[in-house]
Amino acid sequence: MSAPTDLRDDLKDLPAHARERLADMKQRKLFTSDLSVNEFLLLKEAGFEPLGLVMGSSLYQVSPTIPSIPKGQPGVELTELSNSLGHARQLAMNRMEEEAAALGADGIVGVRLTVNLSLNPQRLEYQQFREWTEWTKKHGFRRPPTQTVQTGWFQGWQKLAAQQWDTWCRQLGWTWIPVPPWAQPRGQASYSLGTNTAEFIAIGTAVRHRGDGAPFRNKHGKPFQSDLSGQDFWLLIRSGYRPVGFVMGNCVYYVPPALLQASPSQSVELTAYTHALYDARELAIERLQDEAEDLGATGVVGVTVSESGHSWRAAPWNIGNAALQTGELIELFVIGTAVVPTGAHLDEVGDAELVFSANDVVVGAPAEGGGDE
Repeated sequence: MSAPTDLRDDLKDLPAHARERLADMKQRKLFTSDLSVNEFLLLKEAGFEPLGLVMGSSLYQVSPTIPSIPKGQPGVELTELSNSLGHARQLAMNRMEEEAAALGADGIVGVRLTVNLSLNPQRLEYQQFREWTEWTKKHGFRRPPTQTVQTGWFQGWQKLAAQQWDTWCRQLGWTWIPVPPWAQPRGQASYSLGTNTAEFIAIGTAVRHRGDGAPFRNKHGKPFQSDLSGQDFWLLIRSGYRPVGFVMGNCVYYVPPALLQASPSQSVELTAYTHALYDARELAIERLQDEAEDLGATGVVGVTVSESGHSWRAAPWNIGNAALQTGELIELFVIGTAVVPTGAHLDEVGDAELVFSANDVVVGAPAEGGGDE
């Protein structure tokens, strides 16, 4: 089946099946969304109609270079890595935006941006190695000397483990050899997309205003993006504001090992470590603010700050405390929804009301039938 030809040229970087899906949605007038029933009804009350679920993704290979910092020097931002991860997220967001524009949307609500870094393969291998050594201890099989783990033997333990498991199964009289317990699938994948490869996925529901949708697009004429829920979006519109974009900022910061610990006999603040994380947060927030200002926003609501550690530098035989030898690699990621006033008069907007939902569970409330009248 060939890709449709009536979609805009700026969708050429999307796969053929994505363009086919968008064309089919426009023809059938059938929308899909991840909105709850309450969100769907509130969006309609705010004057918007859902058009369809839109998404964008990007697989990005990241190859960090850990700097050599003299002892006593503070941490530094890994600018190249910050730019790479920021660019990967932006690619995913742009593709989601392109899908929304192809549907004629004025915006995207309920945006979710997820990152799949999976599990470090060295960490997974080390976990499997430990499980195998526990199994050999329990069943009386030979284990490698401790010192050989750090001299390269570690890389070949699977062959001996397979031989021992085969022997054990045959001793039990099994006619088939099942997968050993240490090789059972984990709940978290181990870089199924490749070592040092990150996957970025952006998903949201494209919406269109029933009236003149132009005022709801951002200053660049593109659909707005918002990570607000349907309820928060409705309340924002009722309060005389509208979203103009989903903004973000990030910073990957390297903290050398000397800053990660003090004397074990002291209870003191790790001041240099604190300042390093402080700098990283400030850089990430400044970049979020820059994106908001570029959209002409007057503020950012729903800001969240997340912190994640990347263990690309971990050694397989020293997973637990590798950071104390090679340093810590931390990413600060900040997101939010940029907003501007709609210019509506207060009498048109109405007063905000505090309501108590009957569905809310009140902490400390008596159980049904168990309270006093």
